[in-house]
Amino acid sequence: MTTFALLLTAGCGNGATGEESSPDDFSPSTSVSPGTSPSAPAAGPVALPADPSGPTPGTESGAPGTPEPGTPAAPAEQAEGLPTPRRTLTARSLDELRSMIASALPGDRIELADGTYTNKTPIQVSVRGTEQAPIVITARTVGGASIGGSSSFLVKGASHVVLQGFKLTHEVKEGDVALKIVGSNHVRLTRNEFAIKDTTANSTWLRLEGAGSGYNRIDHNSFHDKTSSNVFLAVYGDAPDGGLGISQHDRIDHNYFHKLTLDEEGGECLRVGDSKRGPLSAHTLVEANLFEECNGDPEVISNKSSENVFRGNTLRNNKGSLVLRHGNKTVVDGNFLLNNAGGMRIYGHDHRIINNYIEGSTGTGAQGTLILSSGCTEQDTGKGTDCSVASRVTVAFNTLVGSKPTHLVIGSSTSSRPIPARDLRVENNLLVGEQGKLVSFDRAPNGFTATGNMLWGAASPGDMPSAGYVRVDPRLVRAMDGLMRPSAGSPAAGAARPSTGGLELTTDMDGQVRNGALDVGADQAASGPVLRRPLTPADVGPLAP
Repeated sequence: MTTFALLLTAGCGNGATGEESSPDDFSPSTSVSPGTSPSAPAAGPVALPADPSGPTPGTESGAPGTPEPGTPAAPAEQAEGLPTPRRTLTARSLDELRSMIASALPGDRIELADGTYTNKTPIQVSVRGTEQAPIVITARTVGGASIGGSSSFLVKGASHVVLQGFKLTHEVKEGDVALKIVGSNHVRLTRNEFAIKDTTANSTWLRLEGAGSGYNRIDHNSFHDKTSSNVFLAVYGDAPDGGLGISQHDRIDHNYFHKLTLDEEGGECLRVGDSKRGPLSAHTLVEANLFEECNGDPEVISNKSSENVFRGNTLRNNKGSLVLRHGNKTVVDGNFLLNNAGGMRIYGHDHRIINNYIEGSTGTGAQGTLILSSGCTEQDTGKGTDCSVASRVTVAFNTLVGSKPTHLVIGSSTSSRPIPARDLRVENNLLVGEQGKLVSFDRAPNGFTATGNMLWGAASPGDMPSAGYVRVDPRLVRAMDGLMRPSAGSPAAGAARPSTGGLELTTDMDGQVRNGALDVGADQAASGPVLRRPLTPADVGPLAP
């Protein structure tokens, strides 16, 4: 497989255009102090690798200006392994850009000169590169070409295309989508800034949709300062016959989602599917993204499709949770949830919740630290108001520490969730808390197997069966990365019990290999390289390595 294919491959299919506000709501592998995060890198263009034979951007009256002096050179990684272009073309106006895109050939690199542009009608991208020779449409420097006005791009029926480095400041119509990727595959949207002029009550900023959508990658982008209802990014899709489907095998990674300030239900940061698509398998990989100050909905991340993977993401200082609202067979692996009002809320069947680190959650009710919910239906019904019962869910090797007043909550006491959760496995988790119950059966489950868990703190064990845990001090210390980790000689070391469901983990929350006797909780004492850690703004978005 070529480098380009490897960059895009991750987890792809079909998409419709309907929006919804969320009601109340396999393939896993998975440091900074909780709390205030470092400042984001300074704004400004970063040079992209360019063909030295390409023309110099024009500086005549009415043309975009030259890059400001001292523009730093891009890290070599920003080339992302793209092949050498067969030819490099430079557009000095949006009309030139449209013309060059319309006639682009596989292997072309089309650069838009830096400057501020005003656009009225979408710039359509419907060209097709190849796996070995993608078509690259890029700003001359990352963030150097700003597109305002009323629209930017419409990607439709494209394949093997890279759209890179633009700052999007244009408006979006009421109830519409700022940028659509429709019926396209192997499209990569990378190192763009979504700073959309948000004057609507309801809008979406980026959406994957249409028949044949799949194998797309959305990476190293920044989405920020949204005040309207609906989402930064949605993954939808249609079946080939035009019926209900969902985009498949898309990858969403290293993006920075921050400052969604609606502060009421209906504004998730990321939605993968919708209630109608819950039973459909999307195989989406959501990995290494940072979510901060996403306060537009109780669901920061809303999963509404099946067989997805959420791995290595950081949620910090949000009012909401990571929620598996619809769908089945999803893996939530090695995520860091730090100082949020919420935590995780789980509906549906056959999920695996493993290797996650949750600290400082403060929510109650539907915003509890980790909730395996009772339901109002046995299965997804395709209705936005349904809530499939949590069934055959495994929660294993997670660390929950310093949250209050809730920790692990089973079921819901509300009359709208009368069907008990069932056949749950809770194994080898580390729970430390000072308030309330460490395990609370708000509605007793039908079938609950617990083994190897370690509980400690002033909080009571609550409803955890006595055979399912030991009560012992795990000797946690604040490590240099800001996380609470077992110290040398911790009784958590090597204390994990064999899984009653056959779960076999090969890594921990850091992505380090779990060898020999396994440790209780998300952290395995290991000497291998740390592949995952809590993310900061410097690790994600357009300017990240």
